[in-house]
Amino acid sequence: MKKGKVFGKHHVVLALMVLALGAAVWLNMKFSSSEKYLGEATLVTDSEISSGEAVQTGAKVEQDTDYFETAKKDRQKALDAAQETVEETLKSANATDSEREVALKTTGEIAARIEKAANIETLLKAKGFEKAVVVIGENDVSVVVKSEGITTAQTLQIQDIVTAQTKVPLSNIKIVTIK
Repeated sequence: MKKGKVFGKHHVVLALMVLALGAAVWLNMKFSSSEKYLGEATLVTDSEISSGEAVQTGAKVEQDTDYFETAKKDRQKALDAAQETVEETLKSANATDSEREVALKTTGEIAARIEKAANIETLLKAKGFEKAVVVIGENDVSVVVKSEGITTAQTLQIQDIVTAQTKVPLSNIKIVTIK
């Protein structure tokens, strides 16, 4: 380095690159959306977004009371049919001990699902959702709530309730809103 020179060409280029990087970081923070959360459950509604974002779909139901009542009745019918099949296996004279053990285990699983779904529905009502139906599958949970649209905070509340009751990962929770 020559005497008397404080900054060389490479120092100026380096300083400009650092400033450009800083500007890029600042612009990214300013214009990026902060409403997305890693692992957020899927929200399905009946509104469409026309600003170029992904289109969300949902169920349109004319009579929401009938929907929730019908959904609960259908769920109960399916659970009753499964329970009846298990009871027939237990009563069968041809059933082996291992088949009876599986039937008893299935009965316990059905009872646990019913209890968890009822608990989730009760907690959702306590959080301000007027009506809710919860369907618990093998590895997933579907939650249908009556709402004009839910906020990110409400989505997080639903996720928290479901994961606390079922231990299902967030990626397997589906939330559907019905007006």
